[in-house]
Amino acid sequence: MLEPSTGFVRDATAADAEQIAQVQTQCWHADYGDSWPPELFESLAESDLQMQWARAVIAPPGPGYRVLVATEADEVVGFAALAPSSDPDAEAGEAEIVAWEVAPAHRRAGHGSRLLAALADHARSVGAHTLVVWTAPDDEARRTLVDQAGFAADGAHREVALGDGWAASEVRMRQVRLVTAL
Repeated sequence: MLEPSTGFVRDATAADAEQIAQVQTQCWHADYGDSWPPELFESLAESDLQMQWARAVIAPPGPGYRVLVATEADEVVGFAALAPSSDPDAEAGEAEIVAWEVAPAHRRAGHGSRLLAALADHARSVGAHTLVVWTAPDDEARRTLVDQAGFAADGAHREVALGDGWAASEVRMRQVRLVTAL
């Protein structure tokens, strides 16, 4: 296990978009390389991800949206994004973690916990009373972290088509919803 780092979390800037895209592709390859079809990875253009993250930082749709980065020295080693919940059964005041990744080489050093705490703080600051995250049922590391932070499954589940928006795929990933009161 890595020692807790001296890194910190801050708001993302457009200049971070390249490193955010790199962390995202590293995480997806590490976490899903054995289960996602190779054509999904082949169709994944890091430059497209970089543009999407730059847009998310420069022009968020409203005050409930936020992109944060975890840093180690001057390097972005993780990121997270928050938005109002888009679930069909969402109530006003529910915020959703729509992205939350830490580069494999920097995991278990406190970056994920710091990102989660900063997301919760931001959600509270815009009036949210509930924080939601969707995760794969077998993602034990993420489940352990959110369980320790007070999240619990609420019985909802969904299947997400892999590649929506960037590749055509019949492959679907099952996810469970975890929630916590703020």
